[in-house]
Amino acid sequence: MQASVRQGLTPFFAAVLLFAAGTAGAQSFRFEPFCPEPVSPRLSGTGGPYATQVAGFDTLQTNPAALAYVEKSWSIARLGLKASGPLFDLPAAILADDMVAAMLGLVADNEGIYIGSNMTGPVSFGLVDRNFGFGIYNDFSLTANIPSLTKASVLAGGDILFTGGYGLAVYEKKEHSLAAGIQLKGYFQTFLNQSGTAVGILSTIESLDPAGIPVVLSTGFGVDAGLMYRYGSRFSAGLVCRDLYTPAFSTRYAGIDDYLAANPETDTVSALVPLNLSAGVSASIPLPRRWLTISSWNVMLDYRNALEILNPIYRNPILNLYAGTEIVLLDVVSLRAGINETYLAAGLGLDLTVFQLDFAFYGSELGLDPGSRPLLNMDLALTFEY
Repeated sequence: MQASVRQGLTPFFAAVLLFAAGTAGAQSFRFEPFCPEPVSPRLSGTGGPYATQVAGFDTLQTNPAALAYVEKSWSIARLGLKASGPLFDLPAAILADDMVAAMLGLVADNEGIYIGSNMTGPVSFGLVDRNFGFGIYNDFSLTANIPSLTKASVLAGGDILFTGGYGLAVYEKKEHSLAAGIQLKGYFQTFLNQSGTAVGILSTIESLDPAGIPVVLSTGFGVDAGLMYRYGSRFSAGLVCRDLYTPAFSTRYAGIDDYLAANPETDTVSALVPLNLSAGVSASIPLPRRWLTISSWNVMLDYRNALEILNPIYRNPILNLYAGTEIVLLDVVSLRAGINETYLAAGLGLDLTVFQLDFAFYGSELGLDPGSRPLLNMDLALTFEY
């Protein structure tokens, strides 16, 4: 009797062990998905994007409901560059005879470092017109996150983003207007992705040999939704949920050769891009008619990632408060300033008709509290929008 029971249970336990082994294998590959964000000094110079911001072609990055109020604008191309990290110390470390030792010195002095570079373009094509907008972008990035000597990661690759949205004023009465919008997007990403110690990651970057680095292919499709209220042209209030539902599907390959041969190392895993619920208000400052030099003056205030506080571990809520202002002079020069994650943001824009040149300089926070892991960022973009 006992022998028969053991014989009957043996296949059951074997199946349980096989299932556990398969589950462990699937869990061994973890990739935190993220949606591509085109480089835009026009937005970052004020601490944006804001939930009420109508910013030409860049309205595709603010709130889909704002498409109900945007003026027609074509984007033909863009070259946007972003650099992040200890920007004043980094050049000397890169040019040092022993780059790895110099970088390790920066890690020790700063209690960890983050180095990032992004390039958007030259593909940045699309149209926004009253109610409708679409865009196609390409992006390249290289980031190295080294919070300590024993923990580090590097991510290098590119992506392409397709997005399109529609915003409609669903209620209008006298000076009151309420718009709703929805925006769909899809993206494809291919990255070299490796984790290890600080010495190992820095040696990989220094050697510039990608042969043995795992490759991650990630694909995502998602939706943004928003509401926006306007009182005349003086006051706006907005609510936007970015990545309301954006599932991403990722597969890892042992190296470039396996990637080219379509020979994955793991099964495809899925995860959701974190939802970002933001709310904000903005106002257009009334100007005396005799102030001919100032074309417009806007101030904006946002609270972002409002649901983050529901997570087991969340950042200090003050980091989610953003404020910014933009003054346009003679419809040519844009002066921008703001507060981004408790740090100063500043920017300058020039509209030279044939092309637009924008620059932004701002701080951000990688840690859970202000000042724990500050990051310096610079954005520069040459755009062709008409």
